[in-house]
Amino acid sequence: MTDSKAWGFPKFNDLLGTAYSSTQQEVALAGAGITFIDPYIIAGMALLQDVLEEEGRSLILQDCEPTVASYLRRMNFPYRGNRELLPPESYEESPVLLELFRICNKQDGDTVARHVLHSLQDRLGYPRVLAHNVFNALSEAFQNSLEHAQSSPFVIMQIFKRQDPSQQRLVLCVLDRGQGVLASLKKNPKYSHLTEDRQAVELALQKGVSGVFTDHTRGQGLWRLQDICKRYGGRFILHSGSSQVYIKAGEPFYWYSSPFIPGTQLRLELHPI
Repeated sequence: MTDSKAWGFPKFNDLLGTAYSSTQQEVALAGAGITFIDPYIIAGMALLQDVLEEEGRSLILQDCEPTVASYLRRMNFPYRGNRELLPPESYEESPVLLELFRICNKQDGDTVARHVLHSLQDRLGYPRVLAHNVFNALSEAFQNSLEHAQSSPFVIMQIFKRQDPSQQRLVLCVLDRGQGVLASLKKNPKYSHLTEDRQAVELALQKGVSGVFTDHTRGQGLWRLQDICKRYGGRFILHSGSSQVYIKAGEPFYWYSSPFIPGTQLRLELHPI
């Protein structure tokens, strides 16, 4: 979204990068007139809230519109802990919305990935094999966040319905405040020479590239997710440190320099098949 009354995903870097650089005791985001906040921004605010509270500071969202405030509460923001999330028992339980949730262990990650799996098959028409490819890639992405983050990663998901089912969108975001892609890859002696975030992000999108040099099955997750977006329609954003890549089906990669934001942030948008 480019609407000035919306906090769409393109506003992530300017909005949150500026907030991270603030030294104020209370970091304020002006929400007056804002009619929509993308799940990516919501998860980003939760991440920022987590950092600030650890420092004894606070995040304030000012003058938020009532409808947006209601949506944020439904999405479990401000984040005050996980609500119960049970594994889906049938495809009829595939969610339209998965509120802000913190992945604390492998079981949490598998539960979230299974909800996404069911939604892809039931609501976006993904064939079983392709949906399971997404499941496996997400499981690895969650595992990476758990291993490299200083705190458990946040995840959030929503399917945006449209009158025309072919226009539906699944948006899934995974954000952590860990060491980032560059430091993670440098743990592998093969990539110890890396010095820039963009170098690291570019490599991380290639098949088989991982900071875990003792496990040759790793390094499939990010490559597989961006490949699915390119092949079947969607958008993929990966941000780490001060670098971001934007990938859209049928278009070249777009690279951006951004304000430094700790950790790694992923936004995945998938379209019906």
